[in-house]
Amino acid sequence: MPCYIREMSLAVESSATELGEMIVRSPDILGGKPHLKGHRVGVHRVAGWWKLGLSIEEIGERLSSLTPAEIHGALAYYHLHREEIEGYLQAERDACDQLERKSPAGV
Repeated sequence: MPCYIREMSLAVESSATELGEMIVRSPDILGGKPHLKGHRVGVHRVAGWWKLGLSIEEIGERLSSLTPAEIHGALAYYHLHREEIEGYLQAERDACDQLERKSPAGV
């Protein structure tokens, strides 16, 4: 195998490993939803804001403890696990709708 192909392969493997280490799950943080390691920020939160049209920079302004690489990592995870993350986003929308229906009119 030529040297440059071996180096490209190592770079791809390294990136995948880093993404796998960047996004974690813990039963005591966000109910076990995937989140950025070292933060209580769920992948679904980053993906939700991105889907609303916020740029990487705007998300970083709202979540100033995250690096651009972490935001990109969360979005990469979202794209690789879209159905799961969309399920979390839908559950949040449903919970909000339910709260709105329960709140008294005019409040």
